[in-house]
Amino acid sequence: MSSVDSCKRELRIAIPWEEVQEQTDKIVASIRRTAKIPGFRPGKAPAPVVKSRYKEEIRKEIVEQLVPKYFWDEAKQKDLHVIGSPDVHDLEFVDCEPMRFRAEFEVFPEFELGDYRRIEVPYSEPEVTGEQVEDELGRMREQQATFVNLDPRPLEDGDIAVLALKSEAVSDAPQVDQDDTTIKLGEDGTLPEFTENLLGKSPGDEVDFTVNYPEDFGNEKLAGQAIPFHATVKGLRKKELPELDDEFAADLGDFKSIDEVRTKIRDQMEEHFRHQATEAGKNKLMDKLIDSHDFAVPDKLIEQQVVRRLERWLSTLQRQGVDIDKLNLDWRKARDNEQEPAIRDVKAGLILERIAKVESISATPEEINQQVTQYAAQSKQSVEAARKQLAEDGKLDRIQGQISNDKALSFLFDEAEKVDAPPEEPEDVVEAGETAEASDAAEAVEATETGEAHDATDADDDASKET
Repeated sequence: MSSVDSCKRELRIAIPWEEVQEQTDKIVASIRRTAKIPGFRPGKAPAPVVKSRYKEEIRKEIVEQLVPKYFWDEAKQKDLHVIGSPDVHDLEFVDCEPMRFRAEFEVFPEFELGDYRRIEVPYSEPEVTGEQVEDELGRMREQQATFVNLDPRPLEDGDIAVLALKSEAVSDAPQVDQDDTTIKLGEDGTLPEFTENLLGKSPGDEVDFTVNYPEDFGNEKLAGQAIPFHATVKGLRKKELPELDDEFAADLGDFKSIDEVRTKIRDQMEEHFRHQATEAGKNKLMDKLIDSHDFAVPDKLIEQQVVRRLERWLSTLQRQGVDIDKLNLDWRKARDNEQEPAIRDVKAGLILERIAKVESISATPEEINQQVTQYAAQSKQSVEAARKQLAEDGKLDRIQGQISNDKALSFLFDEAEKVDAPPEEPEDVVEAGETAEASDAAEAVEATETGEAHDATDADDDASKET
């Protein structure tokens, strides 16, 4: 056996002619029983005739049966942990001589496991301030706002204008034609031309104006365009916020008081921020482990991980409503961009797998069953059918390995030396009444703002909003 580098290997193997002949006789006998050869009844044609007529088929079957058998026997004898299947080259198949071939393949890397206990990682217990709780409570209050019609009067800054709005066709820009839409005048996200031309107008007034969309506008078809609009003012509204009292709390869910809501908000924010801090600490810990273990990574594992990362990305786009068949992407560049992250993923997996083995950490049947049950529910099939499909696709072992690796990483984090992390402003908040699932690594439950003042003029992208 020779080594091309630390992961690539090759074996030169010779299969004795006696074994080749024996296998040939078995295949010929099998073909002879059913072969239809002119001049002979089925099963009566002489072996030499069968060999001559089915020469290529016999040769192909001999290779398919003997080459894998002898390769895997040799690999097992040499205790080689082969990845995937070998590439076979230089096949020599000559009568009365051993069959010879050269197999190229990759093996899992051998590396010495360094220190992995008591690694220093940044982590601080989360602190939720009263201000953060009140900010979230205010956001929930905004979500429960109602909008009431006002008596006719001229529109003022901050009013919510009810409009019939129509734009003229310009190039390939999307047209707006809405009979009952709303725009809040003077709001930060409202384009200034809407505010300037509607201020002072009363219900029943009509106005024509042009909106100059900025070059960096979110909707590319509107960006840089000058779009003429005709607006008819139909009315005006104001937003009314509910009082922060026990009645408001009851409307949110099973709460007896507003203080219970505050407690729920605090608990969930602490849980979410703790999860964020833990995941950040685990990532830092994994970075240190990867940096301290220098070994080559098999190309096949890298390629598999690149494909998985791209598949996950495309699945995310599909869930967001993107037609991936219409994506105009440089796939070579996309694959290249995933190369380094894939190498990191593979190295992390190999290190965690080794640690899990040393520490006797493994997935329990209950943990595996839980994952299979979740997959069955998502794919709308029985648990038995889901398990069978996962096993046939080779994903059941992957699930088991992922659970083991996750448990190994949690073990390492629990063992780690925690040091204060630099303070960071949390980006997300958790809404009371909802709980972030453990599987969402760094994502809070965040409701979408749905007030009437924010649903207006959305021709592909909200045409009145500055994006």
